[in-house]
Amino acid sequence: MKFGFVLRQLTLTGPGVANAELRFTRGLNVIAGPSDTGKTFIAQCIDFAMGSGSAPKEIPEAAQYTSVLLEIESQDADRVFVLERSLRGGDVRLSTQGEADRVLAAKHQADKEDTVSRFLLELSGLDGKKVRTNQQGKTRPLSFRDIAPLILVDEESVISATSPVLSGQYTTRTAESGVFRLLLTGTDDSSVIAKEDPKVAKGRQEGKAEVLEVFLQRNREQLAMLKIVESVAEVRDQLARLDAAFDAASADLAVEQSSAASLEERRRSAWTRLRQSESRADVLSELQKRFELLQEQYSSDLRRLEATTEAGVRLGQMKEERCPVCGAPAEHHESEHQQERAAPADVAQACKAEAAKTTKLLQDLQTTLASNAAEVERLGVERSARQGELEATGTELTTLLQPRLQVAVQKVRESQAARDACRRGLELLERAQELEGLLAEANAPRKKERADGPSSVVSTGEAEQFSKDVEALLRSWHFPNLDRVTFSEDDQDIVISSRPRGSHGKGVRAITRAAFNLALLRLCAREGRPFPGVVLIDSPLVVYREPDTDEGAFPHDVKDAFYGALAGGFNDVQVIILENDDPPESVGESANVVAFTGTNQGRRGFIPRA
Repeated sequence: MKFGFVLRQLTLTGPGVANAELRFTRGLNVIAGPSDTGKTFIAQCIDFAMGSGSAPKEIPEAAQYTSVLLEIESQDADRVFVLERSLRGGDVRLSTQGEADRVLAAKHQADKEDTVSRFLLELSGLDGKKVRTNQQGKTRPLSFRDIAPLILVDEESVISATSPVLSGQYTTRTAESGVFRLLLTGTDDSSVIAKEDPKVAKGRQEGKAEVLEVFLQRNREQLAMLKIVESVAEVRDQLARLDAAFDAASADLAVEQSSAASLEERRRSAWTRLRQSESRADVLSELQKRFELLQEQYSSDLRRLEATTEAGVRLGQMKEERCPVCGAPAEHHESEHQQERAAPADVAQACKAEAAKTTKLLQDLQTTLASNAAEVERLGVERSARQGELEATGTELTTLLQPRLQVAVQKVRESQAARDACRRGLELLERAQELEGLLAEANAPRKKERADGPSSVVSTGEAEQFSKDVEALLRSWHFPNLDRVTFSEDDQDIVISSRPRGSHGKGVRAITRAAFNLALLRLCAREGRPFPGVVLIDSPLVVYREPDTDEGAFPHDVKDAFYGALAGGFNDVQVIILENDDPPESVGESANVVAFTGTNQGRRGFIPRA
């Protein structure tokens, strides 16, 4: 898979003005022209379209332009994208043929996918990578702004004595070295486990000691309230004795409770029998009342039968008389209205028989009443006996066993309270010992710990092949008096012929800075490592041709060799050089050369004439 992208076209648009356009190709692109023709403005526009927070510097020629459009092409799928952004700032519109436009945030946000940074990182194969930000191993997601200084080198950075991978800020040195290592090795810092910041750890330790002091002081106050002055061993011995006393008191209480349980069972049995006698007596008393009512009923029935018998006898002794209504004798009454009825003598005889039967029932009832009355009387005597037994058992339980039981319970409570207090004191003493140990540990000076995990600094060994690529480029450019190129771990920069790059004059720093960035591009392309496929350098040769006084004159063939090597050695990627002077004519055959004249002849500059 090929990583990265190349630029195809840069366009400025605005109302009422012709578009300012600049086309690029793969391989070498040279934008040459004198000062004030818009070369630096081109680099700023490209950087701004890629999400830079700094807008291009205002120039009079671009006053009417409002938007910048940057057309880029991916290396792997030959897809073309257009990044459009207002020159006044704001977000970026992404356009792709066959797809709906997307709005990308200009500022990188780790938790947001729709940003121009994430888009360019994804094209470069670097999305999701992390870099270490401090020696404790704290990491953060990679941003395209971390990569931008290594692919877009402006005219001020090209002559800087600072390492090409460092900005000079101490707080960002670790992350910047980590970005360079990621590009060199292809390995990010996702596996690094962060350690606690020493300042945070120290503050946490002091806070821990302060909290332990508070807890220890409270613990000592509680010991003073309990009046415990013995040692832990003495309190443990005392607790053992109290445990034995508590066990003995508990055993005595168990004996008394067993005796009380026996009496309670006797009282419960007596109560049960008393209730049974009372219940039986109540039932029989109720029956006695019912039997008495039945006796009264039988007596009433007998009296009624006696009256009926006497009336029947009297009626039988009377002779027939005439009808008191009509005065006719009985035999002259209509017989059909007469009904057969019993003779008074028969009625009297029947009443006597019924009276004899009722008398027999009454006699049986009287026998039952007598028997029932005797049973009720017997139950009353039994109930009195049960009541006496219950009261005797209750008296024994209350007067004899209950005081002894109360004494046993009191002993158990007292021994338990003493044991609990002793246990509480022992817990406080043991906690005081533990807190004192923790406090001593918290107040102990912390040992300095070395940061675990790999260092973020790129080592000489890791940069060995990169140094060889830089050396090969400088030799192909006919760099004078070149011996060896190595890498300095301390400076995170190359060392040319045993002399640090930053110690040279501006001319040498500029051309060696170009070698640094271009060697990184070549190495990543050759090894198939994630990297944007383009490097833009502003004015790498202009200072070299005008060296500092302490550098002397430089060979004039460096310029020709510089362009010749770039034209033939970067065909699969893209190199953009912004320079004041035109390259050799031979370069135009294998490179895209755009010449600005700065005059009315030819193309004056990036911005077309009004």
